[in-house]
Amino acid sequence: MSKRGNGEGTIYYSEKLNKWVGQFTAGRKADGKLNRKSVYGNTRKEVKEKMTKALAEVQDNVFIDKNNIALIELMNNNIEQQYNTNNISEASYNRKKSTAKIISTLDIAKMPIQNIKITDINNSLANIKDYSNSVISKIYGLISSTLDTAVLLRVINVNPCNIKGAILKPKSTKNDKVVEALTVEEQKAFLRELNQSEDKYKEVFLVAIYTGMRIGEILALTKNDIDLTNERININKTLTKDSNDKVILGSTTKTYAGVREIPFLSVLKPTLEYLVNNSSNYLFLENGTFIAPNTINSHFKKICKNADIRVVITKKKKKDKNKKDVYVNLKSSNVNTHMLRHTFATRCIEAGMSAVVLQKILGHKDIETTLNTYTSVFDQFKDDEMTKVEQYIKAINI
Repeated sequence: MSKRGNGEGTIYYSEKLNKWVGQFTAGRKADGKLNRKSVYGNTRKEVKEKMTKALAEVQDNVFIDKNNIALIELMNNNIEQQYNTNNISEASYNRKKSTAKIISTLDIAKMPIQNIKITDINNSLANIKDYSNSVISKIYGLISSTLDTAVLLRVINVNPCNIKGAILKPKSTKNDKVVEALTVEEQKAFLRELNQSEDKYKEVFLVAIYTGMRIGEILALTKNDIDLTNERININKTLTKDSNDKVILGSTTKTYAGVREIPFLSVLKPTLEYLVNNSSNYLFLENGTFIAPNTINSHFKKICKNADIRVVITKKKKKDKNKKDVYVNLKSSNVNTHMLRHTFATRCIEAGMSAVVLQKILGHKDIETTLNTYTSVFDQFKDDEMTKVEQYIKAINI
């Protein structure tokens, strides 16, 4: 038997297996015992190379034990590797970990991957239909990508999710939330109230409603991002949250397509001139720190409530001074700041902007996202567009 240095494992030839064998220790098991592993090869050199790679992975805490590895174990390992190698942002890392936490409650989570059957996956997915379609898609996607990794590692031969018709992705029992744009009259009412109230975040709302930028993108803007001469805004980053739920500056935008340069409307120029000339390097810092998007959302709700936009009246039970039950009306607005992005996009479509141009301005990664998001708005104008085609056809037939 040929030995190596302490902690480097052992390599020897097995007459019984007719193969070279490498044995090493990969940390400890849950019960505290040493986790001893083996690799095999037809030559000593092959085994040595496998040993060197495995020991390096152990040292870097990225070693994957392919023998009976559970779905959730490989999934979490993948997420950590993606984050540690800077392939996903901290925001994506947090979202994936949250999704993995839901998956960890499913029956297939702790099953060895090679033992998971198609029926096991379908039975587990049947238990997530009470989540939204968005969450269901994230769960399905993370399970599928983990099984893709299992194929690469030769834990399994094929990913069942890639077999047409094998895995049934459930549909949510909940209706998809539809974020609607403000109507023209609501937009006018909002701007009137915004000017009258002199809200401290007035400029944030004006940039949002006249550019369609995401709130996190707006709150991350610097002076250098504003080109007043050429009337352009450079969008290259956004606010996000770290693992402790603290608002931080992300290294890039939500998606790669989010990095973009957009023109701004002349109506917005005075606001941007004010921001560039009266702020620190970042346009929207408060006491030297970034403003949380949730704070902007709260102010937006208050402005809409005062402007009587999408007001909802609810009754709340309370005690009067004689300790008798009474009911009071509570007034709130069923709105959120993402409506400003939709409002801008809707006004663009109403003005005749093409879907391709709107896609670039909004930073959608593909045209389908733009078309699917604003299908109802585009549909409103299809009769007008067909009238233009009809007039053109008549003209060229004369």
